[in-house]
Amino acid sequence: MDEKTDKKRGRFLRRTAITILMVAVLCAVLVLAVPWLPVLIPIPELEFDLAESLGEKASLVDSTKITARLDVERGEPDGYRVRSEGKLLGWPYHAAGIVRFGLINMKADFCISLDGTDWKIDAHFDAKSGKDWSFKASIPPTKFGRADAIVADILAHMDMGSVTDLDAGGMFSLDADGACVPERPVAAWNVKGFLKDADVSCLMGDKTVAVDNLRVRFGAKGVGGMKEMSPLFPRADSVSISDFALTNVFASARSTERSWLVTEAGAGCCGGDLRVYALFLDPERLTAGATVFVDGVDAGEVLSHIRGFEGEATGRMYGKVPFFLKDRRMLRLGNAYLFSKPGDTGTLKLRKAGPILDSLESGGVAREEIDNLEKALANLEYRVLKLDLRRGEDEAELEFLLDGTATRKKTTVPVNLDVTYRGDLDEILDLGMKFSK
Repeated sequence: MDEKTDKKRGRFLRRTAITILMVAVLCAVLVLAVPWLPVLIPIPELEFDLAESLGEKASLVDSTKITARLDVERGEPDGYRVRSEGKLLGWPYHAAGIVRFGLINMKADFCISLDGTDWKIDAHFDAKSGKDWSFKASIPPTKFGRADAIVADILAHMDMGSVTDLDAGGMFSLDADGACVPERPVAAWNVKGFLKDADVSCLMGDKTVAVDNLRVRFGAKGVGGMKEMSPLFPRADSVSISDFALTNVFASARSTERSWLVTEAGAGCCGGDLRVYALFLDPERLTAGATVFVDGVDAGEVLSHIRGFEGEATGRMYGKVPFFLKDRRMLRLGNAYLFSKPGDTGTLKLRKAGPILDSLESGGVAREEIDNLEKALANLEYRVLKLDLRRGEDEAELEFLLDGTATRKKTTVPVNLDVTYRGDLDEILDLGMKFSK
């Protein structure tokens, strides 16, 4: 090896050493500068569009986008103070949080508040890599009402048909968490919520509908592209339609692939109980049909819902009332019947029996006999009381069957009555069963 070659090798080694030293110094400078880069470099406004994720629910908000303008400051030795403002689905918000960096992980804690409301979200995020992370988020118990800006805005975007004067209020809370771990590199998540102390009222046509003290827990969980809805167990103190009320309302419902299965539902009604089993509800087509089993309802309250009847009655009635939701708009009753149990007795005191007497007169019964019957119905003890509702294409028929004895002064006579009168269901029953969607 000659001297010239030795000199070239020496120059090459010196240059290589200098290059390595410069790279090392540059790396050291970058490492020292990294904590300051987010502070020194301006961050452009961020924008995300959730239109695809929202799907049909996008119609409930003014915008499907989330925008954020970030302000980053150095905080703790290993963290940053981050402030953000922008719009969340059209609603202005402010957010503040802390981001911390470790040797192999990043942690963040944030609080997001919707301007002008009590709504806020607390969130925590912990990540080591794209396949090793976890998060938690919650909406603390928050009161809401018709005057709430968020609720009012959502209601303003809803197509409520003939529903007017809608008022709603209550308490809402939500908790969510999720994670992805190396052993299972697919995101898994879980959401749980609670609605309580909720009161809802509205007008459906000329009928007032009200729900008092509704409460229900709800939730869902999923892994990857699979999700599962949690069973629902809603409860309400009462659900009323004008003067027709259901009390202690409850249901047990589970989600199936295309519909909801109500395994059981019930309520108090007219002093007795109503129960429904195995009701399938298709939310997309809004179709449903089932049979309500009636147990021990008060005969007097039942008769009070038949137009034209005025008076008092005692005793209990039992039976079945089929119903179905038709064409997404109409709740209809099917062929139904109510009866008193054999061996049970009750009393009937009618001050006005117009529908019965009118039907008898139109059927050719003499006026004298009708007058005597009217007197008998004013104080009657029955052994058999039955109502049988049959629907036709254009009208309904209600058969009224009564068997007992009537007492006037010291005279007791047997009474056997079987009368059917016809008309539109709303002309027969004072329940207001027609609803727009």
